[in-house]
Amino acid sequence: MSAEIPMSACLRIRRGLGLRRPLRSMAASRRPHDSRRRTSSGFTLVEVLVGVAISLAIIAGALATAGLQLGEHHRLMLELQVQQDLRATAELMLHDLRRAGFRDRPQDAVWREDRPARDSNPPADITVDDAGRRITYSFARGDVAVNGGSNKGSGSGASIDPATDVRETSGFRFAQGRLDQLIAGRHQPLTDPAVLRIVGFQAWLGSIDHALGDLCPTPCLASECGPFLRSLQVRFVIEAEAVHDARVKHRIEAQTRIRNDSLSGSCS
Repeated sequence: MSAEIPMSACLRIRRGLGLRRPLRSMAASRRPHDSRRRTSSGFTLVEVLVGVAISLAIIAGALATAGLQLGEHHRLMLELQVQQDLRATAELMLHDLRRAGFRDRPQDAVWREDRPARDSNPPADITVDDAGRRITYSFARGDVAVNGGSNKGSGSGASIDPATDVRETSGFRFAQGRLDQLIAGRHQPLTDPAVLRIVGFQAWLGSIDHALGDLCPTPCLASECGPFLRSLQVRFVIEAEAVHDARVKHRIEAQTRIRNDSLSGSCS
């Protein structure tokens, strides 16, 4: 039978062998390491670099989006400016073209027994030349004489000879990336070349003849005799682009009927 060793005896044996001190030294050696692990915190260098890269990517995307929006806004403003300038130019041209062949004394065109028949509207001619890049027309103020006198209020019987009527010549032309208007014998810019560049201009002149032979005392066919009334119509196309951005382009087309018709021919 084995005898049981008391607990006190075991403790004495362990003290004698020196087993308690190494255990304390091992526990003491572990405590500083565990405390250092518990108190360490923060980000590593790799984590900081990844965060900086993500932030820079977000900022770059925001700046690129803002730049695209600003560029689109600038382009829209240029398109609006080009459209407004072209519309204003076309309206001005149409308004001035309607004056072609105008006279202040239409009563002179009425036939009278004491005056031989003549052309009812001398300045009604309008020409389109230079391959459709130039329009020229004239209009006369019948109440103004060459010497500067005025015949207004001279009575219904007063008449001015066509040779003495003061004719004002006007027109438009396309030259050097702009449109010019003929005013007082000189061409002046109609469009601003610093903002708008005209890249194309083309004009066409059409006419319609209305036979008046059946109104003669002896009616006849229009192809054989009799006067005719000629109506004119002008159509033009303008193409332009912005000076600061050639991608901004606009095209406008307009047409108008000349109000003052010309009468040609006579009853035979």
